[in-house]
Amino acid sequence: MKNPGSPARGSRPGGLQKLFADRFREARGAYELFDEFLGRETYDRNFCVRLLAVARDGVKTHWEVRRLAVLMLEHQILKLDPSELAAFDFLLTRLNLKRARGLKGRVETSVLREGYTTTELRLFVPEFRRKLERLRRVHDKIRGARTTASAIREFVEASRDECKLSLARYLFTAEEVVAEILRQVRVTGGVRDLDTSEPASVEAETRRALRLLPDFEANILRRLCAGGAVYWVAPGTSGEINSLVEYPATTVVLVVKPPGSDFEFEFKRAGRRGVNALSVVYSRDGYAVPPSHRLDGGSMQWLLRYEARGASRLGRIYRLAHGAEAPVAGYVARSTVYSVPGPGGEAQTLDYFTEPRMFGENFREMRAAMRESVAAFREEGNANLPRLPGALGLTAQFIGQVTPAQAILCGTTSFRLDKLAAYLSPGGPERYFKDVSRGAYTGEDAKRFADSILEEVLGTYRPPRARYRDHGQYVAAALAVAENRARADRTYLSLLRQIATFWGTLLAVRGYTRGESFVARNVGLKSFWAAGRWRVKVIFMDHDALVLPNPQDGRFDAREALHCMTLDERYIWGRSSPERFAASEMGCLQTIYRTGARLDAEGQALANAALEGAFKKTRHEMRTKPELRRIFHKDFVERLPDWDTLVGGYLKLNGDRTAARRWRAEMRRTLAANGYEGDAFDGYLKVLEKNRAFLQRHASLFDLAGGAG
Repeated sequence: MKNPGSPARGSRPGGLQKLFADRFREARGAYELFDEFLGRETYDRNFCVRLLAVARDGVKTHWEVRRLAVLMLEHQILKLDPSELAAFDFLLTRLNLKRARGLKGRVETSVLREGYTTTELRLFVPEFRRKLERLRRVHDKIRGARTTASAIREFVEASRDECKLSLARYLFTAEEVVAEILRQVRVTGGVRDLDTSEPASVEAETRRALRLLPDFEANILRRLCAGGAVYWVAPGTSGEINSLVEYPATTVVLVVKPPGSDFEFEFKRAGRRGVNALSVVYSRDGYAVPPSHRLDGGSMQWLLRYEARGASRLGRIYRLAHGAEAPVAGYVARSTVYSVPGPGGEAQTLDYFTEPRMFGENFREMRAAMRESVAAFREEGNANLPRLPGALGLTAQFIGQVTPAQAILCGTTSFRLDKLAAYLSPGGPERYFKDVSRGAYTGEDAKRFADSILEEVLGTYRPPRARYRDHGQYVAAALAVAENRARADRTYLSLLRQIATFWGTLLAVRGYTRGESFVARNVGLKSFWAAGRWRVKVIFMDHDALVLPNPQDGRFDAREALHCMTLDERYIWGRSSPERFAASEMGCLQTIYRTGARLDAEGQALANAALEGAFKKTRHEMRTKPELRRIFHKDFVERLPDWDTLVGGYLKLNGDRTAARRWRAEMRRTLAANGYEGDAFDGYLKVLEKNRAFLQRHASLFDLAGGAG
């Protein structure tokens, strides 16, 4: 792997011409624009006007050149000092961020929903410039005629990451963005899934999610959700990080990262690459797959409905408890799959799974798996599953159980914790480039990859001065830069606080996920622009095992809940073994941010405090806030203190037999007085004894003043 550094002009006739030919359909225009760009080492207002025109020209100019013009415009703006308000006034007006020129005129209020703090021109400009400075690592290497070939390559590659082009949101229209998205995927027919039994609160949360989006993202999302269309991965869909449309490695989802945006949308699920977008799987490697995975490449309608209900309810609980949005993705649309892309083109779902010519190769294997799956569905409790004759009858039985569907989510992230930890490890480039380019990459490619990942996990990032020799050396050098090290430490602690607050809220309402919402592959990080700065947040996804107290049930099933809460803890920060801890959320974060023993201890203390704080605040709000109380059954809320008193008293016994007898008698009377069934105490006692270690670790969450002692 080489580190080329030859002067740009001397290199252009060879390798750089090939670069432009590979990256641009309109290579000549891009090449000439870049020549013009390198000829201007200071701010040039007329050139900016030209770049604005090129970036907006969706008729004569190809998408790739328009992106390049946006990054060039940002480079030009960064040459301005924040005090040059007249120049910024001119540019902001041209970007339609001001209605008319004039230093006293304010910026459009829409910028506040984008994460800026002010519309006053003098105060807005430093924030605006700070946002553009995020790609300073790319801009600083552009030095006119002295620019190296590697710097040009890096600039061109950076222009391909639409989401990193801050000004693109003002220069591309929502219609143009959607058209480009559709060019990169396959689309088939679907029908909007309208669940008549769905609580009105789910639709309210959907409307809220759309209302909170900036106008640009909301317009894109509404167009994608219109008509019930279903989106599938296409042969040419990119797997590269930060693509406009990305098919992340090891997933079956599509993510959309709009230009100049820190939001992400997800199509769940979008099929597998290759001939068959959908198939049927009953077992892998000799083991039966979970029922929800039998429809390979797709989602089951009932499960998407369940997730949408659970996520929207949890989001509402969190917001009412803390006055802030929950770190979960929003389910904004859902479609029933009507047809599937097949070898011969679009095919109706029943035909696709029934006709060999529609499905293509591996038809027999798929049908065998379908027969096993239908038999398993019947054994698992679907005793009334009709026995329909013939090939079409088997398909109808399977489709009747899985009902293929697709959901569109807002506020997700493709940067899952397990992948980030792997990508920043010494073997990160091999793993990533094997998936996106069959393993072919250069040292420059690996360095750009490392810079992009580090930028995502830090929010803002300063590259090290060290040359890239290998991935482990470079990442270590980057995190040794004082500015990066300080930001890594702050971010690590902030993320632990976010995780603990979320789990503490879930524990307070007796909720759990059996580990599914907390396993590292279902939790991700996302850098975002808020309060005029880049920050990093955690996002919890895939809530298909989320369990919250049933609004129609006043009971608390401690036996099931405690076991599942323990699983959640294991995936968050369980330390039962070094291997398990390394794969946990906290373990992945320590790998990502290269924390030491001191920060580990500080993080544990902070996380425990945040957990306790979130738990107690949520419980307080449940007692005092009627809107939050109404989410649960009246008896459930009123009985909440009973369990805390029970646990607190049990943990205080410490082998004192006399106190234990007195405590048992007292708790039996208390539970009976509060309407519990006669054997409730005995059942709870078994749960307490079985889960003592878990309860002891979290003793601070319970009312230790209650019970015996």
